[in-house]
Amino acid sequence: MKKNTEIERKFLVRECDLPNVERRIYSEIVQGYVQSFGSSYHYRLRQALHFTPTNGFVGEQYFQTIKSTETKVRGEYEVELFKNQFMPLWPLCKNISVTKKRYKLNDVYPMVEGEGIEDVALDIYKADLKGLHVIEVEFDTEKNCDAFQPPSWFGVELTEDVRYNNFYLALDGLPDNFKDIK
Repeated sequence: MKKNTEIERKFLVRECDLPNVERRIYSEIVQGYVQSFGSSYHYRLRQALHFTPTNGFVGEQYFQTIKSTETKVRGEYEVELFKNQFMPLWPLCKNISVTKKRYKLNDVYPMVEGEGIEDVALDIYKADLKGLHVIEVEFDTEKNCDAFQPPSWFGVELTEDVRYNNFYLALDGLPDNFKDIK
């Protein structure tokens, strides 16, 4: 089981500022949500298919995650599932899902510098969310998170804008202000 707290900041990246990722491994992710209005937690299922830079398939993972609805610091409870555990649960998501390509940028610290960075991921959204590119940076402490100075290519910070939370993107699509801040 993953640690129970996620400390993260999110930023919009304009297409012209995207780093070159064509030689990087990536994951094709589809994640869906069980709708639970009024709850202070979101229940997520995720399938991640992993590929080499030349599109060679290298494996798959399945996860069940419960996240609290806060923004920067939130509870997160995640367990990896077997495919035969995941598949019967997937219909509960009732098409409330997002698809994206994820590139891990953990080894690109000259591009992303800061103390206590645990994970850096670039998500390039697909389907109805095409055109949305988001960098997520996870930290070991809230102090390091608050002290982080994002590089200019990160663009507008989305951390506190819940409309850019994957659950709400799956439910409502792109926010009305997306074209204005893009």
